[in-house]
Amino acid sequence: MDSAMEWLEVPALSDPLALVAFEGWNDAGDAASGAVEYLRTATDARLIGIVDHDDFNDHQVTRPHVTTTDSGERTIDWPDTRLYVANAGGRDLVLVIGEEPRMQWKRFCRLLSGSLKEAEANTVITFGAFLGQVPHTLEVPVIGSYDVETRRAYDLLPSRYEGPTGIIGVLNQWLKKDGFDAGSLWAASPHYLQSTTNPKAARALLAKAQTLGGFELAMDELDVEVAEWEARVAAAVSDNDELAGYLREMEEVLAEAIDDDDDDTNLVEEIERFLRNQ
Repeated sequence: MDSAMEWLEVPALSDPLALVAFEGWNDAGDAASGAVEYLRTATDARLIGIVDHDDFNDHQVTRPHVTTTDSGERTIDWPDTRLYVANAGGRDLVLVIGEEPRMQWKRFCRLLSGSLKEAEANTVITFGAFLGQVPHTLEVPVIGSYDVETRRAYDLLPSRYEGPTGIIGVLNQWLKKDGFDAGSLWAASPHYLQSTTNPKAARALLAKAQTLGGFELAMDELDVEVAEWEARVAAAVSDNDELAGYLREMEEVLAEAIDDDDDDTNLVEEIERFLRNQ
């Protein structure tokens, strides 16, 4: 086992599902990390392992944080990736959340793959979120890196993206080559809200993961967050006539794409076409 991995406990689990997210490039609106973090708190997940990022992080780019306790003692928080175990609706879960590593991605993926094998988590869903030309008022588009049958069965949009990728794209391919049943869910977050967290996108990821992964999770608290978020955004939009008009145009373009969507590609094409025309 890689020396960067510290096991606090190797649990005995029954066919666990692993859910993975990283903060950073893959995490627009903190939606991906927010989805796993909500799971962690809602299920009282238990910490079982820590991946030390000393070999994976550039500390001059992502610096450790200094905090001071009530007694005046100063402590340092180092970047890491953490593994938790939880249970939701009778399904065992392994939750993985951390900061996107900046170096040695192949070693990191090898380490994480080995750790998930150790936990006997043969099925993995990775979460990502990207900034898209989508309005906050409509249902969150969720793209899935799955075969055509699975996408159609779970109402997932296809991905034809080509270009730079993050740790989620690399890890997902690595896990598939290592024999895992691995897939990825990506939520689109409005580009004009890039500086705010997006609980609506996080909820969309969790809703799809529940149906794909066969677990149940009460999301009442998250629903409250979504309602409050929508109210705040609506109030901000109402004070900006230009943004309100821009949103109406996007809504019309995407609504037409949804109505005409016979092959699961029209909505993605309309998003891309709208972006090119701006």
